[in-house]
Amino acid sequence: MRALRISLIVVGVLLVLAIAADRVALYIAQGEVASRARTTLGLTEEPDVSIKGFPFLTQVLDRHLGHVTLGLDDYQADVDGTSLTIHELDADLRDVTITGGFSGAVAETATGEGLIDYPELSRVYGELLGSSDNGLTVEFSPADDGRLLLTVQASVLGQSMDVGDVEADLVVEHDSVSLHVDEEDIPDTGNPQIQQTINERLNEEHAVSGLPVGLALDSATPEEDGVRITVAGSDVEIG
Repeated sequence: MRALRISLIVVGVLLVLAIAADRVALYIAQGEVASRARTTLGLTEEPDVSIKGFPFLTQVLDRHLGHVTLGLDDYQADVDGTSLTIHELDADLRDVTITGGFSGAVAETATGEGLIDYPELSRVYGELLGSSDNGLTVEFSPADDGRLLLTVQASVLGQSMDVGDVEADLVVEHDSVSLHVDEEDIPDTGNPQIQQTINERLNEEHAVSGLPVGLALDSATPEEDGVRITVAGSDVEIG
């Protein structure tokens, strides 16, 4: 009986040591993935990384991680060459394969979401549509029906003109984003040429780039505090 108790104690100690080793290895690996993701994605700081599943060491031996999450406070993308800050971008990575002698990792599928607040959206569109003499300034806010409310100002020959408010839909298609504004909803400026220019500029399509390789913009939904975007893709490199 005494020998059995000793054996059970030894097994218990070994089990605790094995679990501790697994957790230490997990902690080290998460730090390494964060460091590599920072370099691969060109980030200014390391993301929060969580590798799911237990035990971790068996996943490493198989060179396959079932589920990894990344959390970024801010991520810089581009819209027609103008920088765009996406806040709180969280990515959900599935079936991650460790590659190149543990020097990299590729997720078979990935999804994620983040937030573009309205001041940032207004700034970006101001740079896209504005000019010193002729251009538009657009201030974004949420409309009551889940659409966007645009407060528009036009600059004509250096003179500013308050156009007024108009609602719009935000359309995502093939890594591009555009506003859909009905021409008849644009407040009358009294000048057909200015009216046409406002309609054309507001409905322009803009290319979104700079997302992690393999990820593409999937949707954009206006919310109270900004536009909630989702991204999706496959074969996404994270390190």
